[in-house]
Amino acid sequence: MKITKNISSGRYTWAHDMIKSLLEKRSEAVLLTDIGARDGILKEYCTDLSIAYRAFDLEPMTTFCREWNIENPFPYSDSKADIITMLEVIEHLNNPWLGIKNITDHLKEDGYLLLTMPNPSWSGARLNLLYKGVLSCFSQEDLTLNHHVFTPWPHIIDKLLQDNGFRIIEAITLDGRTHLFAKPWSPVRFPVQLGFRTLKKMIEAADPASRGMSYAIIAQKKI
Repeated sequence: MKITKNISSGRYTWAHDMIKSLLEKRSEAVLLTDIGARDGILKEYCTDLSIAYRAFDLEPMTTFCREWNIENPFPYSDSKADIITMLEVIEHLNNPWLGIKNITDHLKEDGYLLLTMPNPSWSGARLNLLYKGVLSCFSQEDLTLNHHVFTPWPHIIDKLLQDNGFRIIEAITLDGRTHLFAKPWSPVRFPVQLGFRTLKKMIEAADPASRGMSYAIIAQKKI
């Protein structure tokens, strides 16, 4: 899997734009299943799109969001989805292979899967590993508070998707490149911050995959 580019958008804006582009390829009604929806924030981003939106989460936070632990088979009688979104979900899974298998079973033939996840290759994560010994987003605190139990290295995600019947259409990084003088910054710690950001920019110049705290994938289910 090759990271083709970096964009400054966050995951919800990226997902909206990708769904919009996929809608242009389909004339019939499109059913979207949002996994890990929590409070349905993606729904708010997609109010301008002609989709039938369904939301699922391990711990739903709204009345329209239903419970589904995707490490178990789909528990309802709903139709299969045309598009499934999993935004910052996969790093929480105890068994990603089983979870993605159940996602595959819930997706129509030639349907699309949109994924975002923390980028272990991010410049900040690399420096964090160097001086703290752990990657950003995968510390003990992330494990305890957020249940980050699976590190989504791109080559492993590539195999995970291929093993479960997907072909990757595009992979990009999100959240933009490092900017030397971006906020927040502290007048007291500014020299340290500037040095840290300079190192990040050097890493990003050498490896495009390190640009962006998260990365995103569009995959299509093989017929």
